[in-house]
Amino acid sequence: MNKYSVRPARLSDIEAVHNIIAEQNTSDYGSALRTLTNLQKLWESIDLDNDTCIAFADGKLAGYAELRDKDSPFIYLAERNNVDLAFQLLTILEEKAAARKKELINLFTQISEKNHTLLQLFAANGYKSNLSFLIMELVLNEAPASPQWPVNITVRSFIKGQDEQVTYQTDEEASKDKGYHNPFSYNDWVKRIGMDKESFDPSLWFLACENNEVAGAALNTTKESNTGWVDHLSVRQMWRKRGIGKAMLLHSFGEFYRRGIHRIKLSVDSKSLTNASRLYESVGMQTIQQYHIYRKVI
Repeated sequence: MNKYSVRPARLSDIEAVHNIIAEQNTSDYGSALRTLTNLQKLWESIDLDNDTCIAFADGKLAGYAELRDKDSPFIYLAERNNVDLAFQLLTILEEKAAARKKELINLFTQISEKNHTLLQLFAANGYKSNLSFLIMELVLNEAPASPQWPVNITVRSFIKGQDEQVTYQTDEEASKDKGYHNPFSYNDWVKRIGMDKESFDPSLWFLACENNEVAGAALNTTKESNTGWVDHLSVRQMWRKRGIGKAMLLHSFGEFYRRGIHRIKLSVDSKSLTNASRLYESVGMQTIQQYHIYRKVI
């Protein structure tokens, strides 16, 4: 068995670490997901000593691990089937989380259906999964169809400094019938949705309105330079079954296309209580990947 030297990551490691992340994400999800700039901004915002570790074997970087938001362990391996190193890195991350001395620590992670090593590792170490997501994709070879808006429904862009609270309330209300949803405080929602990041682009957020009331929201982003993501699509319950969700999708597609972004993705609960995947299929999206959420309490 290889012997590994393990230490916290340093800024000088960033290119080698990014290469490992990009290779694993490409195998798991079809694209690198993170840019080098994204990783650099993350590292500048966290405590590298307490939130990261990297492992070397024979002078070469063999693995990288991080605790996102203090309690989300993620592991990246240079050799995809390196179970021994994966276990060592997971043990270190759990020890780092436990050292924060909370009474209960809810650990959770996201693992691709394609990554059998990590699926087996987390399952063998007490993590359970009852939630899976589909990644769906649409490639636009021509301009999308124009949205057909229901009577009295109009759409406008999000206005920063005005619409934060109503968008939060709309998104939270629409999420209540998700079987896995835990209510967010406003500050936690801001962090989850990425509104506090420099990359936040309010011109990609759209609100569907009836008179002065917000009926739904499409919160979009560009996580990669050539790929648009429909991060959240929310329609409040009293406005459902009127075609608002489909219209907001097509409106979002049109904006991406106008910007020269022709590949669009989203993730959706594989057991969605509202059959959301059927809506996405109706506008031409297809499932290309699946990932699972694993949780453990220590």
